[in-house]
Amino acid sequence: MPSFYYRARDPEGRPREGVEVAASEEEVLRLLESAQLVPILVETRPAGAEAAARLELGVRWRRLAQRLNRRVKPASVALFARQLSTMVCAGLPLVRSLRSISRDHEDRRLAGILQQVADDVQRGDALAAALAKHPAAFDEVFVSLVNTGEVSGTLDQILEQTATYLERAEAVRLKVQAAMFYPVVVLAVSTLVMVVMFVFVIPRFSIIYGRFKVPLPWPTQVLLATSKLLTQNLPAVLLALAAALAATWYGARSDAGRLWVDRAKLRLPVFGSLFRMYAITKFARTLSMLTSSGTQILYALKVVRPVPGNKVIEQGIEQVGARVEQGGSLSRAMTEAGVFPEMLVQMTATGEETGHLDDMLSRTADFYEQRVSARVQGLSSVVEPIAIIVLGVIVGSMLIALYLPVITMGQAMGRGIVGH
Repeated sequence: MPSFYYRARDPEGRPREGVEVAASEEEVLRLLESAQLVPILVETRPAGAEAAARLELGVRWRRLAQRLNRRVKPASVALFARQLSTMVCAGLPLVRSLRSISRDHEDRRLAGILQQVADDVQRGDALAAALAKHPAAFDEVFVSLVNTGEVSGTLDQILEQTATYLERAEAVRLKVQAAMFYPVVVLAVSTLVMVVMFVFVIPRFSIIYGRFKVPLPWPTQVLLATSKLLTQNLPAVLLALAAALAATWYGARSDAGRLWVDRAKLRLPVFGSLFRMYAITKFARTLSMLTSSGTQILYALKVVRPVPGNKVIEQGIEQVGARVEQGGSLSRAMTEAGVFPEMLVQMTATGEETGHLDDMLSRTADFYEQRVSARVQGLSSVVEPIAIIVLGVIVGSMLIALYLPVITMGQAMGRGIVGH
């Protein structure tokens, strides 16, 4: 009998994959259903070791393509959720709604994905299972919420809430991005100015000063020596810079590198507290959404773990999940993790005691969202003059170092010791 490779998700949403020997694809689907697995992909596995190796290589390439695949914008997904909620609430068939949204959606990448989702749903897949096949557009949080809506029969309400959640999350992200934009631009401009100075401007001054016998001030000597080192070894410098950037990029992608970078981000002056509040806002908002939809807390913690986008917070959530799984309370576990602010812990404890955990988490997310907005506005008024001053100091220092010899030569000419 032929073999079939499958990818699926268990009842808690965790990915599963393997190989089943069966007479047909339909039998594999029945086997997966009996094992309470939601199928994502089922394909025939060729016989023979060489063919199996080719299949394994193909699977690895698909995984790499998924990681490198450009994600669909959250704003596009939010618009889709709101449109689908309206159509489902109006009583339109699901497949018809998906195809209609696909035809009219401005994001053509998402439109193509929705056509595939509509085809899968028409073949009998659940909407959540069809969406799960496209992680570049729909993350585990979105899929979990849709699955909850399908099971509870409140898909239109869940989609409406999810759209609001995505829109608010995107608004906060844009605010944080705006706060970082100006410093990054100033840093880029400063780097460009320094490159132009060292490669094009300073060498000309070096030729001029070389004609005179006046000893140069040490700032000018350092500047000229640095420029000479860079211009005479430009290929080697570019190669070393490329190697350093590549090593930094690969190092930052490793678990240890990500942890170091994210810990450093949280310790940054001025911006560190903003990054922490932003991560906590996303965590509290997402966990509130999942718990209000009826998602079991352990699964909700597993789904929400990558949402903050910070490895330090992710490790804290993982510790919380392990502690809760052992029977501990959520608030106590958050205290022991040591990465969550006291207010969030206290609000979580109140929610557990009153049975309104989702409401308390939502209120906390609102509070931190307001603080993020206030911090961004404050940074905008402070960072701009600081960045201008930094840029002015860099350029001004280089210009002063270049023109210091003019004063020296003026004095030397007055004493008659300048030669040619």
